[in-house]
Amino acid sequence: MVERSMEITYRSDLAHHILEECGENVHLCYQCKKCTAGCPAAEHFDLTPHRLIRALQLGQKESVLNSKTIWLCAACEACTTRCPQGINLPKAVDVLRIMAAREGIKPAVPPIPAFYTSALRGIKLFGRMYEAGLMAELYLRMALSGDLDYGQFINKDLGLALKMLRMGKLKPFPPLSRAAKHKSKKAEDAQRQQVGYYPGCSLHGTAVEYDMSTRAVAEKLDLELVEPSGWVCCGTTPAHSTDHLLSTVMPMKSLECVEQSGQSQVTVPCPSCFIRMRTALHDVESDPELREQVEARVKYTPSPDLKVEHLLTTMYESVGPERVSEAVTRPLNGLKVVCYYGCVVTRPPELTGATEVEYPMSMDHLMEAAGAESLDWSYKTECCGVSLVFTQLPMVMDMCHKVLDNAKAVGAEAIVVACPLCQANLDVRQQQTGEEYGREYDLPILYFTQLMGLAFGLDPASLGLDKHFVNAKPLLQEKGIWPAS
Repeated sequence: MVERSMEITYRSDLAHHILEECGENVHLCYQCKKCTAGCPAAEHFDLTPHRLIRALQLGQKESVLNSKTIWLCAACEACTTRCPQGINLPKAVDVLRIMAAREGIKPAVPPIPAFYTSALRGIKLFGRMYEAGLMAELYLRMALSGDLDYGQFINKDLGLALKMLRMGKLKPFPPLSRAAKHKSKKAEDAQRQQVGYYPGCSLHGTAVEYDMSTRAVAEKLDLELVEPSGWVCCGTTPAHSTDHLLSTVMPMKSLECVEQSGQSQVTVPCPSCFIRMRTALHDVESDPELREQVEARVKYTPSPDLKVEHLLTTMYESVGPERVSEAVTRPLNGLKVVCYYGCVVTRPPELTGATEVEYPMSMDHLMEAAGAESLDWSYKTECCGVSLVFTQLPMVMDMCHKVLDNAKAVGAEAIVVACPLCQANLDVRQQQTGEEYGREYDLPILYFTQLMGLAFGLDPASLGLDKHFVNAKPLLQEKGIWPAS
């Protein structure tokens, strides 16, 4: 039951409103409960996914809009992918969040919409996510509303933020420049394979090592990354949870920049940015009214030839394991890893185009091409809690400790990732998570591009390997992978 006591009322138009707003017909649900069985956060909800859908079917509007569930959903798309009727519950949840805000209903978890407001303010001011400013405003909002956990802020958050500032992962000043980062072109660049490159906000900030290693590896593979000038934030969760039009317009602005740079293919390292771009393209194609609204705001229609890929797909399909293997000069022999894909690199397949949704292998094959041993495990596509870490740390630590436990259980010496939030949640909070659950993990969380770069003989500093909280150097030295100084 929803914790807050209230009289349950029934609205026959609630399900119809959901259908009109996002195209999801909740009446298709026959309560098989696969959504709840597969939801990694269900134990933290007051309405489990199948009960939320039943409440929508019955028109229990007050119960739904006052629930914690609509705010705690991480939109990992596990329910969507496993639903035999293809119901996209996270899309319906977005509608419910927007409805609750419009009707002035106090959110059951106030820090989460406060996070959305803080993030969007910075995005509107600077065009990109200003992570330090976001956190400062969020903490202030929570303090003023009485929602700030001062113990967590002082004992867990503040020290991590200061360490990230020292590492250069958290920028003290806003991203005033929207210029792309480019090296000066060389004559031989004309012979290289070109692809558009949308790094997204985090790769210019908290995930700078992902950007560094991606550029270094691309250089080694003769892949020219063309970062378009003027790109803006994709909007991520704060946008699609508050304004569907805004969440479509923002990716479209950057896709226009990609096409203006002369590219018809863009690779995207961040899964959140990737899925927002894919969603925007899908929605403007399938919804003529939305397309008209977007074109009125952006004055841009995407080319039918425009292709958006996650960086993993580009490395696996456009480059390929064979080419990776040929570039190896210092193989990752003896290194046992598990590959952690996270939520939306593959899900939902209708948007991502993935054929191996539940147990993908592209990153595994790339690691094997670099000489590592990639182990089988059970948490390859489970959710880490994503941006809920900013407001719901205990919940995220609970989700992350299960991932870390399973990696340890199968004998992994490191976890390989392809997502900035996966890396941050498992790396930055690893020691705190271990203390909370009585574990000692000491598991480096490395981007797949960093390990590829090491295998290519590149300098660890050029790959940003000094920017992790869990130091990978002792393990890599023991394996003979870290070059002698």
